[in-house]
Amino acid sequence: MRIRLMQLIDFWIGVPLCALLSMWNSVWTLFNPPAPIAPKKMLFIELSEMGSAILAHSALMRATELADAPPYFLIFRRNRESCEVLKLLPQEQILVINDGSFTEFTISACKTLLKIRKMNFDTVLDLELFSRFTAVFSYLTGATNRVGFHRHTGEGLFRGNFLTRRVNYNTHQHMALNFLALVGSLGAPLDEIPLLKQDVRRHLVELPRHAPTPDARQAVLEILKSANSRIDARSSLLLFNPDPGDQLPIRGWPEERFADVARQLLDLYPHSYAVVIGLGRSRPFAERLVRIVGQHRCADLTGRTTGLDQVLTLCTLSKILITNDSGPAHLAALTQLQSVVLFGPETPALYGPLGGRSISLFSGYSCSPCLSAANHRHTWCRDNKCLQAISVAEVVAAARESLRRAGLEGEADARATVLPVLR
Repeated sequence: MRIRLMQLIDFWIGVPLCALLSMWNSVWTLFNPPAPIAPKKMLFIELSEMGSAILAHSALMRATELADAPPYFLIFRRNRESCEVLKLLPQEQILVINDGSFTEFTISACKTLLKIRKMNFDTVLDLELFSRFTAVFSYLTGATNRVGFHRHTGEGLFRGNFLTRRVNYNTHQHMALNFLALVGSLGAPLDEIPLLKQDVRRHLVELPRHAPTPDARQAVLEILKSANSRIDARSSLLLFNPDPGDQLPIRGWPEERFADVARQLLDLYPHSYAVVIGLGRSRPFAERLVRIVGQHRCADLTGRTTGLDQVLTLCTLSKILITNDSGPAHLAALTQLQSVVLFGPETPALYGPLGGRSISLFSGYSCSPCLSAANHRHTWCRDNKCLQAISVAEVVAAARESLRRAGLEGEADARATVLPVLR
């Protein structure tokens, strides 16, 4: 189901439904005042973003400490693997909703809600940014503690007044810290407004590291060799992800510039290969890059990897990832891979990859970021000049600096000055 359709449904159905539930909840609480309880069985809800599960890792760890047991996690079926790669939650504690079409979504959501109600969760944490659907879903679970982001004095983005823990969404803090604030609010006084009046940075923890087995490494090497027979275990692999995805194509840097970057880096590093990654739908991007750069120094892996586990293994075999702002940037943070991530419609201040091995390029145009929680990530922009302002030379410079950190030296001095970047 396309993101714009989901946004329209969320608005036209979600707003009146939230208003009705808010009136009902106001009457109910007059006779049944809320009595917070210590969390014992917790459910996280984050449906639509593959990278958000990784950004929520510290929050999941903190929740495990508070409840003495791993929480459950609800996510769209297509994003399930982004939870699994954290290796934090048991398989049976990752619940899914199928969003293939509106009909499938409706049926799957109802079935999942009935299942969750039978599981008797006492605490639900809604990680979505002002989604009316997840707010309603959280309420209907029957959980005593309902935690989520609230608009407080902000106009617009109404999604009801039935949260028991209303946390301030801070647009000046990274999403990993916003997610931690949701968990931290469970221990705050009910009359403290807005939540959370604490510094949660001390609860940030290191991401887990993906450690592939020798068989997994060999399987990925075989895939690489099938794409380009010249590649072997000693090759320096430069990963490229030029496809911004079909949900938010406005986040895409011009694809011909990816090809220019690949050509320059291949010239600088004679034993390197440009490897294009992505889903099957990304193949046209890969074909165009390979056609421009030349088949003998490229490998098209779009649609060839069988899951995120193989993508992570590929990351462990590679030197760098150059990508649009998308899920693979956050997957790379689960390995030692260096990355260069191109931001424009969204900001690295909120969504930059964790781990400290990424260089985020951001032009700082006055109109960007234009995708935010305030507009449900819907922009009128059709000409992403904020991304186009990032030059090939800047990306090459950032990539050379990253490759120097990875221990790869080219024919020229790989030490580079990177401007302008946000680290």
